[in-house]
Amino acid sequence: MDQTISEVCVEMQNIHKFYGSVHALKGVNLRVRRGEVCVAIGPSGSGKSTLLRCINQLESISAGRVFLKGQLQGYLERGGRFHPLASGQIAAQRRLTGMVFQRFNLFPHMTALENVMEGPLHVKGWPRQQARAKADELLARVGLEGFGNRYPGQLSGGQQQRVAIARALAMEPEVMLFDEPTSALDPELVGEVLDVIKTLALSGITMVVVTHEIGFAREVANHLVFMDQGQVVEEGEPRAMLANPQNPRTAAFLSKVL
Repeated sequence: MDQTISEVCVEMQNIHKFYGSVHALKGVNLRVRRGEVCVAIGPSGSGKSTLLRCINQLESISAGRVFLKGQLQGYLERGGRFHPLASGQIAAQRRLTGMVFQRFNLFPHMTALENVMEGPLHVKGWPRQQARAKADELLARVGLEGFGNRYPGQLSGGQQQRVAIARALAMEPEVMLFDEPTSALDPELVGEVLDVIKTLALSGITMVVVTHEIGFAREVANHLVFMDQGQVVEEGEPRAMLANPQNPRTAAFLSKVL
């Protein structure tokens, strides 16, 4: 299938990221089509989380270009020069993405319902009734109908992560970014969060997921990326790539985790 410009939701062109002398991303190129579930795997420190943070501008790139729906992120290109956007413009662009972190980052003094309502109320300026209706709908969608009045401290880790997913969805993003969404959970709670993400995948939401859950990648992804030492080493169709990796580094990694 050809990737026309209209089909590409996320495009990263020759992305470099330095933290001082540490070269965290080394010329990364990546295209994620609309409606695709792209899963990134690889050893710790390979640049997977940095990749996500560069997509939604939590980290500024050192070189290269990031596009969301064809729109250059973080800069205005004029006359062959790049001009950084103001913080308000970057915040507006960031609304195109919904980010779910390893830790849930919920407001502890707010109920689950209030956490999900916060963005639509104060960022999008929705009327309270509309924001509440949307929050109720999304909590039901992640399997938490009837839990809206509970505070984060009254919820399990899996339930808190599902509230975090609902909160990200409330902003109606173009792409959802998941940074190891199950890594902070007890093993028995992992499945309930992965099930929610699987359901979202079936709905056609564009996703980029960083995870160590190889079974999830095999079952849900339609685009698998293996990263190592700040580079995309191999990418392709997940089942084929997991069964028969073409790069020795991919094969070595998979031999340890499968």
